[in-house]
Amino acid sequence: MNAPVPAPVRLSVSSLRAHKRRFAGTFLAVVLGVAFLTGTLVMGDTLRASFDTMFGNAAGGTDAVVRSADAITTPGESQGVRQPVGTDLVRTVERVPGVAAAAPSIQGAGQLVGANGDPIGGQGPPTLAGNWITDPELNPYRLAEGHAPQKSGEVVVNRGAAEKGGLAIGDTTTLRTPDPVEVTVVGLATFGGEDGMAQVTFTGMTRADAEKYLTARPGEAASIQVRAGPGI
Repeated sequence: MNAPVPAPVRLSVSSLRAHKRRFAGTFLAVVLGVAFLTGTLVMGDTLRASFDTMFGNAAGGTDAVVRSADAITTPGESQGVRQPVGTDLVRTVERVPGVAAAAPSIQGAGQLVGANGDPIGGQGPPTLAGNWITDPELNPYRLAEGHAPQKSGEVVVNRGAAEKGGLAIGDTTTLRTPDPVEVTVVGLATFGGEDGMAQVTFTGMTRADAEKYLTARPGEAASIQVRAGPGI
């Protein structure tokens, strides 16, 4: 003789039978939610791995970075922006035993104007400019086409920004810094094997132009990039 089914179980079964569609919808929502969460986590891990690889490739030749210990802060900020360092520190760093090379990294805001007259990147991703570091191992960007800037007004642009703005080697355009600068594209570059650092645009100038247009005073840099010698 079968044991009697407890009343709570009979009520649950009856409720499920009476609301099959609602139960199916709830079950489907749970399944889809779990699938979405799993997909998001997998995508996040994939993106992190891709960025780690990209930045690892870009910075593989830099063994140390010299920066100021002081920061410029505004009310409400906890970290702020690092104070610049003097480019004359390069000579000091180069004399340190075990250092193979050192170079200043001069950085600032610089937005290129595309072939259609519109600023590349709009008001979205960061638009950066800086000196084109001549030591290829210290430079996070790799020259893919053309040549490095050799005289005032010549620039290298990351390939993704050039394609977005319809620019090619030999084109003349405007770089928007605090003072608009007329520049000629002489080279295209990649970052970590990609056409750019995500959607960020980068324009590489001569060191003299970078100091003139991107810094408050000549002789300042955001940091000093350092490459160690063999066995260090």
